[in-house]
Amino acid sequence: MSRSQARLPDNRPRCLDAQAPTMIRRRLTPLSRTPLTGHIGEALHIAADRRPHQVITTDRPADTDPTGALARTYAQWAHAVDEAAGWLHELGVRPWDRVAVLKRNHFDISVLACAAARLGAVPALLSGAYGPEIAHPLLARLDLPFLVTDRAHLKACGIDPGTVTRLTERTVCVDGPQDRPGLVDLDDLRGATPPGPAFRAEDEAMIITHTSGTTGIPKLVVHSAESERSIALIESERWPVIGIRPSDLWAYSEPFWHERQTHNLLSLTAIGPRMLAISDPLAPSVRDLLVAHRPTLVEALPNVFLAWESMARDPARPFGRVREYINSFDAIHTRTIRTFLDASDRRMPIWLQAWSQSENGTLLMRPYVRWSVRRRGRRPAPTQSLGWPVPGFGRIRTVDPVTGEPTRRGEAGLVEIAQPGRCLAYVGEPERHAAKRDGEWWHTGDFGVINRLGALRIVDREIDRLPDGSAIELEDVLLDRLVNTTEVIVLPVAGQRPVPVVSTADDMPLDLEEWRQATAGLPALADPIQIRWEEFPRTGTWKVRRVELRERLVPGSRPHGHGSWT
Repeated sequence: MSRSQARLPDNRPRCLDAQAPTMIRRRLTPLSRTPLTGHIGEALHIAADRRPHQVITTDRPADTDPTGALARTYAQWAHAVDEAAGWLHELGVRPWDRVAVLKRNHFDISVLACAAARLGAVPALLSGAYGPEIAHPLLARLDLPFLVTDRAHLKACGIDPGTVTRLTERTVCVDGPQDRPGLVDLDDLRGATPPGPAFRAEDEAMIITHTSGTTGIPKLVVHSAESERSIALIESERWPVIGIRPSDLWAYSEPFWHERQTHNLLSLTAIGPRMLAISDPLAPSVRDLLVAHRPTLVEALPNVFLAWESMARDPARPFGRVREYINSFDAIHTRTIRTFLDASDRRMPIWLQAWSQSENGTLLMRPYVRWSVRRRGRRPAPTQSLGWPVPGFGRIRTVDPVTGEPTRRGEAGLVEIAQPGRCLAYVGEPERHAAKRDGEWWHTGDFGVINRLGALRIVDREIDRLPDGSAIELEDVLLDRLVNTTEVIVLPVAGQRPVPVVSTADDMPLDLEEWRQATAGLPALADPIQIRWEEFPRTGTWKVRRVELRERLVPGSRPHGHGSWT
């Protein structure tokens, strides 16, 4: 397909033709602190205008500038965006082109995204955690994107010369093409002069990211400047106690390709904190970096916090100054919250659990303090209660998965959310997007129970649910009761007992007597399967790919759920 064939008469690419209506919001209250733009192409420039000397420090050099400084001011990062816009324009990128970024995790992914959006192109940020079986379909859905990648992902994602020709308009390699035909060396583009900014209209597609893909090929999620700005309202607000402050030193360890990072960039225009951008949470240097910088605010993926538990007990107290922890995406384990709250030397540190989705941003929030997670092995796990929507902004309900009728408080049902900022489309899958919409309501794909106070207790993902009980609850309880475990996953298997899969610190053999004691009083489980932590198949957001794990360990088995809303 040629580029001309892929476009509509208004020059919009056919892959971005479908667009559903969405609610938008300009501010939460008349006194709210709000992001100053919804366009990521100018976010770092606006942040630099307001706080030119504020610093973002990375844990390693940028792949696009390997000799550059680790610590750069907002103004210097904005200049890096201008430089990258020049490279992309020299490559041939023009308005409405898609620019796929598939490279090693680093803050420079955000630089490339901002640069593409500054040209009026649509950045499509892809995780490098998957192989050719996922990378190729995602590239195909984007209809001949320009691709920015590196040597490691050329190999891991099977991007050979034929793939470059078939699936991309042009492909640039940030660390040299190794004499491969069809690739452009980034060094050949350096020094090009960027054109002036040409942002997409506020209601048009501005950025594409993707979901985690726990059950198959991830969905490519489209957002506009309007929808992103609506999502960023929650983070930008001056919340008492839990709000992010300009004085914070924010240690941030999230995937920079993820939707979460998009509205983070927008919030910088309003808040402007100092940041520590961690690209590899398992790198040995991270501990020394945290000790040296002593952050006051730490945000990471739930499973990154789990992997950091040993570091939280380090005598150097790398988390000693932390006043607030934030975990996004999913439920967090009780043991993990307890460990990190005890790692702070503050009188009353707080943990904010923010349940979110790529399609909608933050859905629910709930704070924790030390006393709320003090009891060990408690049922139901306190972290199953994910909290409440932002008052006056979001609404939540549960519905019967068969009839679609709302269920009563206290009854389990499929969770639906209604709030501003919902995504516009799934690229290449309009029917899938339409199936998850019910007017202003959106099917999250989760089962839960709303209590009489309006808080949601999550039960399970629909496809991962148990007929009686909750896999999420069992995992939290077992992890809390078995102190040497580093991961516990309970797999639902139709016609059989749920199968627990565990890993342990230093791969020590699981003590079966301890296991018997830990499972006392729990629903009957199959015998545990022990594997190494590295053997759990994970998404780019470190979630365990449960379907793949079940198929690997229990071949031929089926789940209880069917995944219609996944």
